[in-house]
Amino acid sequence: MIEASFVIIAFNEQERVERALQSISAQQMTGDYEIVVVDDCSSDATAAIAERYREIDPATRVVRHETNLGRGAARASGVRAAAGRYVAMVDADIELPPDWYARCVVALDSCDAVSGIPIPDGDAMFIYRTFGFEPKPTHSTKSITGNNALFRSEVFERVSFEGSLRNGEDIALSHALEQAGLRAATIDDLTVRHEEGKGFWKSLSWMFESGQGAHRQLLRYRVIRAPDLAFLAWFASIAAAARVRRFRAAALPMTVSAAVSAAHLQRKFRLDGEPPSRVLAAIGAGTLMMSAYLGGRLAAPLTTVVGGGLRAARSSGDRGAGRT
Repeated sequence: MIEASFVIIAFNEQERVERALQSISAQQMTGDYEIVVVDDCSSDATAAIAERYREIDPATRVVRHETNLGRGAARASGVRAAAGRYVAMVDADIELPPDWYARCVVALDSCDAVSGIPIPDGDAMFIYRTFGFEPKPTHSTKSITGNNALFRSEVFERVSFEGSLRNGEDIALSHALEQAGLRAATIDDLTVRHEEGKGFWKSLSWMFESGQGAHRQLLRYRVIRAPDLAFLAWFASIAAAARVRRFRAAALPMTVSAAVSAAHLQRKFRLDGEPPSRVLAAIGAGTLMMSAYLGGRLAAPLTTVVGGGLRAARSSGDRGAGRT
């Protein structure tokens, strides 16, 4: 039996996927393994690079989606294709240290799923790439993160990734693990290298989508987190500005976004010794990112209402079309 299946999910990751593959091939392990690359209908050379990598490591194979289905569906496809006793989830923009697998397997003696800490964190990537601050290891809001995690294969007999979720699928799985009575944990001193290629506009878009996902998470699980409190403060500032109806009041929401940005920066990076001007510039850039995230949270209920109305209208039209 194959000891471990490493599942890489990838969408347009031609610049990074080979480094992820190399880091898996370099793992310190004695048993047989396989690498399953799930290409989620990339429009670049991601799939071709993974196919060529089989010449370097014959344990590699590629599963391709004919349409782009999103992260949840990609992870679910990888789990179905995996044959190992253990299943590792690795994103294409992650580089594992050589001892990642060995340390995770040991940790599974007392857990059902474990993960390391990605550095830098995804929501701080634009600031990292722009300003080059030293990142801090920061725990996920849940017990594990999806971009690097090792599971006992039998876990997926009781829980599964939700194929309908284009993002936030790892959060949903963490909740499912808890509800199933399965234990998951982060290994505090195990870090992995995280390297994304998003530019400014894609980063803004990603933060907006993250805000929408956070709204869905709040409604679904009814758990108040620090980001929820930040959104409430931001929303209250918008309400206050609208009530006052003065130009100066319009600065209130931006002030809250800046405060959230400063707190986020302090949590994600080591700023001791950094020039104040660079820190202030980073807070400014972070303010735009946080405004996109908070805007996504504000837009999410409207998207739900509008989407529901459109679905209802289509359904009504379909029923009407069937009448004689």
